[in-house]
Formats: sequence, C-alpha cells, structure tokens
Amino acid sequence: MRAIGIDTFAMSNPALTSVLLWQFAKSYGKDNEPGPSLSLCFIVLPIVMSRLTADSFSGTNVATGFLTWLTRHPELTLHLPGQVGATRELTSEALRFGIAYRLFTVRRNGMLAVNRDAISLPKRSSADERVRMLRIASHLGLWTRHLPEATVFYSLGMTP
Repeated sequence: MRAIGIDTFAMSNPALTSVLLWQFAKSYGKDNEPGPSLSLCFIVLPIVMSRLTADSFSGTNVATGFLTWLTRHPELTLHLPGQVGATRELTSEALRFGIAYRLFTVRRNGMLAVNRDAISLPKRSSADERVRMLRIASHLGLWTRHLPEATVFYSLGMTP
C-alpha cells in the first residue's frame, strides 16, 4: 500500500469525488434532460481537481461555453488525456460510491440519472476550494450538455 499525504487523501476521497460527479450530472441534465454518459464522466475529475485546469476557469461563466474555454486555453489539451487515464480508477470509485449511496443511477443506455434531492449543498465562501470545484463541475455540465460527446472528446485531444 502506498502512502499518500492527508491533503491528497482528503481531496480524492470517494464522497467528495462522487459529489463532484453528481454536480456535473445534475447541471448536465438541467431541465429534466437526459444525464451524461458514463464515458463523459471520466473527464470531470481531471478537469475539476487539477490546479492548472481549475485556474483556467477564472473569468468564465455559464455563457462562456466549453469550446470557447478550450480556445482560450489550448495548452490544456496537452495534459488532459494523460490525466484522464491517471484518474480512471478515482472516477470509477466515485461512480461506485455515488451509485451505492443513490446520488445517481446508471440507465440501461449507459447514461447517468441524477437523484436531484440526494444532496443539499450549503452556500459557502467562494474562497472554499470545494465550492470552486463544484462551480467548475457545474460549468462543465452546462457547457457540454448540448455538444455531441465526440466533439467534447476530440476537442480535448481524445477519442470517445
């Protein structure tokens, strides 16, 4: 068993990571639209939890959009494919945790269905790192919900 620092453990625990996926899926399925595919969930944690990537969200809002954000920061496509691979197990664990605790379910077509009432998030200071990650997860969900999945993956330098 490898030792990890307490900060790394705290930020990568399944409860937090599943809440981040829940926020993404909730925003993605806004207005009772279908939720994201399981494969799309694998881009969320590497984007939300990376300091470099998270910093690129400064100055963005819901209207910015996924492709505009990437156009402003094309350098992100250099490291994101590797990060997605490196966080595959973390995302899988977050999905299992979220399913076990009924934050979401997986439909037969491989899409996530969110239990919108599973979590009630309190308002926190914008300086709180967890609030920042939740905000980014929400942006990603809203930005990608009307894009073809292939467009999202290809824009990040990956194949679906």
